[in-house]
Amino acid sequence: MLVSSSRPTASRFNRGLGCATVLCIALLGLSAAPALAAGSSPATSAGCEGQTFSQPFTAENDFNYYTLVHGGEFNSASEGWTLNRGAQIVQATRPNAATGGVLNLPSGARAVSPPVCVTLQYPTARVWVRNVRGAAAVTVGVSYAGTPTATNPQAVGQLHGQQGSWTLSEPFNLEPQIAGSGEGPREVRFVFVAGGLISDFQLYGLWVDPRMR
Repeated sequence: MLVSSSRPTASRFNRGLGCATVLCIALLGLSAAPALAAGSSPATSAGCEGQTFSQPFTAENDFNYYTLVHGGEFNSASEGWTLNRGAQIVQATRPNAATGGVLNLPSGARAVSPPVCVTLQYPTARVWVRNVRGAAAVTVGVSYAGTPTATNPQAVGQLHGQQGSWTLSEPFNLEPQIAGSGEGPREVRFVFVAGGLISDFQLYGLWVDPRMR
């Protein structure tokens, strides 16, 4: 530190102090920003209010964060799902070996989820699936409010489970761009239709991936 032989005036001192204060605040801001980013909680919304996030598939070597679709654990039939053609909530053994509700889909059955808020940053979803009988598949569709898919769902994948055993599905696309290219919330419903002539499927734990890292 250099020491001047003449005493600075009050105005020069105040100007110097002000500049030093601004510089310190700027440096503090730069040093704090990475720390805040690293310590930010995944339990905050990635674009949709009221959603919480967790890592439900770490045992399957999937360390992405997901948000559970409302009613996606099928604890009861009154959680906003529309069930047709024999689709119903039944008690069965879940993937974690506990007994609880699962979505049962015999041949031709159809189940539609309640609306789910997503953005362009929500590209995929996963669900547990089990083939109780038959070797066919469950077709997955997405239905976005305010688009032609609202009445004619867009098919985005097929779910195949092992015979009698729970299988975590491969990620299937949500195609959020169907509802526009703007990065904003949009509502999607998932549509599951059971295929095959003589088949029976069960689903459990529908999770959406918001691509949080």
